[in-house]
Amino acid sequence: MTDIFAFLSRGRSIHPFCAKVKRDPLQTECTDDRSSVALCNLIRHESPLPRQYQNFDSLAHVPTGEEAYYGGSVSLADHCPYIQEFTWRSRNVVVRGSQCQFEDNNPKPEKNFALESYGAESKCFDHSEHMWEERSCRQTREWQHWGSGCYKYKCEKGRLHIVIANYSYPCFYAGQSLNVQLMAGGWLHKGAVICPSCKEMCNEEFEQRGERCKVSEDSPPLSFYPKDELKCGSKAAVHLVNSLLLAIAISLMAAGRSSR
Repeated sequence: MTDIFAFLSRGRSIHPFCAKVKRDPLQTECTDDRSSVALCNLIRHESPLPRQYQNFDSLAHVPTGEEAYYGGSVSLADHCPYIQEFTWRSRNVVVRGSQCQFEDNNPKPEKNFALESYGAESKCFDHSEHMWEERSCRQTREWQHWGSGCYKYKCEKGRLHIVIANYSYPCFYAGQSLNVQLMAGGWLHKGAVICPSCKEMCNEEFEQRGERCKVSEDSPPLSFYPKDELKCGSKAAVHLVNSLLLAIAISLMAAGRSSR
C-alpha cells in the first residue's frame, strides 16, 4: 500500500489524488486551485494491478475482493488515481472544456442544468451529494453527471459571495450548503452549491483592500435566499381536465358502440 491509503485511512484530504471510481453517472470534483471541473481517473483494469500499485482495501461501489483491479488510468503515475481536467464530447467531437476561466466552455442554455457560468471571474465549487434536478409543469429530469461546477464569485463586506444565475449568495461558513431553486429557460432548477472558506477564496483580495474575512456564523433562514416556485397556472389545469373528460367520453362512446 502507498501513502494514498495511509491518508485515506486517517480521513485526510488526498487531493490531487482521489478515490472516486469513474463510472456513470459521472461525479466531478474541483482541481485544488479551483480553476477547473475535474474527474478522478480511477478505473477498473482488465487484470489485477501489481501489488505495489494496489492502493485500496475498499472502494465505494466496488465489490469486496475486487479492489486489486482498480487504479489510476495513467501507468506513468504508477496507477495512482488523481483528478484531471477533461473535455465533453458528442460523437467523438469536443464540445467544450472544463476550465472555468474560458467563456467558450459555458454549456448551452438548454443543457445548463446547474446554472453554471464560465469566465475570467469564475472558479470551481462543489455541489452537494444530490443530483441537480429540473422541473417543468409536465416533467422532472435529473442530469446524469454532477458534483461540481464553475460559478462567478465576489469578495464583499467580509464574505465570499457565489453568483448563481445573477443572484448573489453570501457564504456564512465553510461547508455551508447554498440551496438553489431558481427558474431559468422555462425550468425550475434545484440543487446546492457548497461554500469553501472565505479565507481560501478572498483572503488575498481582502488584504489588498485592508479588509478581512468576517468570523463564521450561523446561516440565515432559508427565506434570506432567493427561491422561485413552479407556477403552472389555472389554464394548464383546465386543459388537463378537459383532456381527461374528452378521453373518458371517447371511451364511453366506444364501449356503447361495441355493446350494440
